[in-house]
Amino acid sequence: MKKLNSLLCVLLTVLSFVFVGMNTISASPKSTTISREGVMVSYVGENYKWAKFRTSDGNVAYCLDVLKNWPDKNTSMTLSEESNASIKYILENGYPYKTITGNSDVDRFITQGAIWWYLADSGQGSLSDDFINGNEGVTGIKEKIKALKDAAKSAKNTSTKASLNVTVNGTDLKLSSDKKYYVSSEITTTLTGASSYKVSVSGLNGAITTTTSGQAKSEFAAGEKFLVKVPANALNSTVKLSVNVTASASSKKAYVFKPGDSSIQRTVALYDDVENLQKSVNLTAKPEKVDPNKVCVDYVIVGNVKPDPALTDPTPGNACFDKGTKYTQEKGLTTRQKSCKFNGWYTKDNLTGKWTDGTALTKDMTLYGAWDCGSEISVPATAANTPIIILAGGLVLIAAGLGIYFYRNKKLKMNK
Repeated sequence: MKKLNSLLCVLLTVLSFVFVGMNTISASPKSTTISREGVMVSYVGENYKWAKFRTSDGNVAYCLDVLKNWPDKNTSMTLSEESNASIKYILENGYPYKTITGNSDVDRFITQGAIWWYLADSGQGSLSDDFINGNEGVTGIKEKIKALKDAAKSAKNTSTKASLNVTVNGTDLKLSSDKKYYVSSEITTTLTGASSYKVSVSGLNGAITTTTSGQAKSEFAAGEKFLVKVPANALNSTVKLSVNVTASASSKKAYVFKPGDSSIQRTVALYDDVENLQKSVNLTAKPEKVDPNKVCVDYVIVGNVKPDPALTDPTPGNACFDKGTKYTQEKGLTTRQKSCKFNGWYTKDNLTGKWTDGTALTKDMTLYGAWDCGSEISVPATAANTPIIILAGGLVLIAAGLGIYFYRNKKLKMNK
């Protein structure tokens, strides 16, 4: 019995990990009531007055079996299957999802006509020769039906499977240089089928998520990385954090509904399928002892210009020193960088409060630097233009001197 209980525990543990990250799908209803709203005007000849249908949840529906009876005004139907890419294409590019002519009644007729014609061409139904080759009817309508049908025949099922993956390099949070937060390494998400994702953190009150630049938020764009931060004053012992990442992927699918009576037509309608994606990662935050005789400096490059890191000293990050150290860092930066001019370190992110080399470090701080690589971050205009101004002035003086020299020589020759 003990072995059996142990085995059950193991199985339950495994299942708990399996269900974390499992996708759930919210699809079309398993059944619906098809309501007949009226009859369309025939825009091709006189004999093609098709009925208008709608599902009980409000979606426009179209018939699929031209030779069978119309559904009654209220007909119960059950979900049968997902339609192919061609029918889906017609629905997505027909009424009510796209405007074809600007007239909703005409657009609805064109959409139903394209379905009939596509099914006839592919051997899944029949459409009279009178419709295909007979009287034109309203000018241009038949061409629009044919164009939609022809485009549908070459349509492919291009929907991609939605997915969500989360990657973290190291699960331990580290104390920031200002000692205010414990911060995770950058967490990367790979997301397909959705444009954004949400993050929540459990395990400790006060834990937040931010962008890599420090902006606090809980919803991020696909491809955007994030950080987890824990206030240092809220951490008294080691805690385990659970980071839950969720996203909703939406795609359109064409679903076929079948009546109980086989003499009545099937119908098809377009639905938004929502797939809920979820992944979780675990992190650890452990209090660190702070050395009162050490101070740390964060280096942050401002702007989008990123110089060659192999020639940048220090690279953005942080470094710690003995308190009272006379800090002289800028000189190494200005001499090692070849392709960009370094504009100096500043104590504020708006590049004010210029840092003076040789100043003693008394507390943790952040220094903000900027490079001029010929684009987004520029050197002040007066400094940048000074050599040009000097050169231009020199050329003017030389030209003036030469002019005076030749003028005097000419005068002397004339006097002789």
